[in-house]
Amino acid sequence: MGWLSAWLVLCAIEVTRGFVLDGSPTSYARFRKWNAGLNGSLEFEFKTDQANGLLLYTDDGGMYDFFEIKLVEGALRLRYNLGGGAQIVTIGRDLNDGHWHKVQVRRRNERTTLRVDGEEQTRVSRGREFQFGRLQSNSDVYIGGIPAWYYTKLTLLALPSVIFEPRFRVAVRNVVYADQSSPVPRRQEFNQEVYHLVSSQTPSGKLE
Repeated sequence: MGWLSAWLVLCAIEVTRGFVLDGSPTSYARFRKWNAGLNGSLEFEFKTDQANGLLLYTDDGGMYDFFEIKLVEGALRLRYNLGGGAQIVTIGRDLNDGHWHKVQVRRRNERTTLRVDGEEQTRVSRGREFQFGRLQSNSDVYIGGIPAWYYTKLTLLALPSVIFEPRFRVAVRNVVYADQSSPVPRRQEFNQEVYHLVSSQTPSGKLE
């Protein structure tokens, strides 16, 4: 990581719990692994004025399991697989209105719930084994995009098509996990890498 990227990371951590990515082809932020196991939750807040783009991706290192969250024409879409086949949950509308929206994914064995701004839907996974990969081989959590080196290592992606998802200018704050590493929800900090960070300013003003 270059000196400029390192400086941006340090500034972002000191100034704010949030950040803005510029949506360029190589922009993303990396957070530590989500040790969801069978029960856990992951949440964050975002705001943007763009209708399409990748919000979050994590997987089991290229086998089967993955979680992908993105905006599709202003609606929030979760696509995930826990080994029994991919499932899709879509909720919300006009989420590209420039206001903050809170997203939460909750896992309870075979049940996965997507919640945004008080609206939620639950899906039940097929199969008999619902563990989300293995911590040692799972990927980190990527927000706004994934690293460019995946282009040459598509076999390390459980959902290779994620590499082609559009990036977009988006403000994100309050990334929080509750998982096997910490059952109590904890706010997460950047994990070494934030590329193409704009500033601590949102598309429509200062983070609030």
